[in-house]
Amino acid sequence: MEHLPQSQPFPWRLFWLIFVIGIVGALAIIPIAIDLFGSVVPTAQTPPIPLPLLILIGVVQNLGMLAVMVFVGLKLGQKISLGAPLLEGWLAGNSIRNQSKASLKEGLIAGIGIGVVLLITLLALVPLLPHLPFVTASKLAVWKRLLACLYGGLYEEILTRLFLVTLIAWLANKALRKPNARLSPGAFWISNLVVAILFGLGHLPSASLVMPITPLVVAVALSLNGIAAVVFGVLYRKRGLEAAMLAHFTADFVIYVVGPAFLAT
Repeated sequence: MEHLPQSQPFPWRLFWLIFVIGIVGALAIIPIAIDLFGSVVPTAQTPPIPLPLLILIGVVQNLGMLAVMVFVGLKLGQKISLGAPLLEGWLAGNSIRNQSKASLKEGLIAGIGIGVVLLITLLALVPLLPHLPFVTASKLAVWKRLLACLYGGLYEEILTRLFLVTLIAWLANKALRKPNARLSPGAFWISNLVVAILFGLGHLPSASLVMPITPLVVAVALSLNGIAAVVFGVLYRKRGLEAAMLAHFTADFVIYVVGPAFLAT
C-alpha cells in the first residue's frame, strides 16, 4: 500500500518571529503617516464611540489580520515551497552562510536597480505631478523617511509576498495541477502578476490624500509599483521572503531617502 507523505509540523517559532517583524514594520509608518495625513483627521466625523476604545479595536483588528496573513502564508507556503528559508534555517540552527550571501547580493542588486529606475522616472514626472507622495515625503525628516522604508520592506512584503503571492499561487496551482503538487511556473506567474496589479492599486488610497487621482496617476501607480512587485515576487520565489524584503527596503531607501537630494529646490 502506498504511504501518503506526512504533513510538516507548523513552524510556530517562525510564525512568531515574522509576526513581530510585521508589527515593527507597521509601527515604522506611524511618524510619516502623522505628518502626511494628520491634517485629514480633524475634518473627519467624530466617532460614535470613545477614541481610546476605537484605537484599541483598531489595534486588535490589525494584529488579528497580521496573524492570519503570517499563518496562511507559512501554512500554504509549506505545500508549494515558498516562505522564509533564511529565518527558518537560522531558527533550526542550520548553517545559512552561503544562502545569506546569495540572498543579500541579489536583494541589494535588485533593490538598487529598481530604486534607481523608479527614481529617474519619478523625477521626470514631477513637472506633471508636483504633488506626488515622493515629493511630499521629501519635505519630512530623514529618520521618518527611513522608518517608512522599513514599513515597505517588512510589513508590505508580509502582506503581498508571504500572504497574497502564496495564497494565489496555491489556488492557481490547485486549478492547474493536482493538489499539493510542486509549484508550477504558470501558477506562480498568475499569482505574481495579479499581486503586482493589486500592489499598484493599493497605493492609490494614500496618494488620494495628497493629490487628485487622474488616469495618469493610476497609470503611474500601476506601472511603477507593478514593475517593482514583479521583481520582488521573483526574488520571493527564488530566494525567499528575506531577499524580497531587502530588495523592497533598498528600493524605497533609494527613492525616499536618497532621492529627495535630486529634487530641484
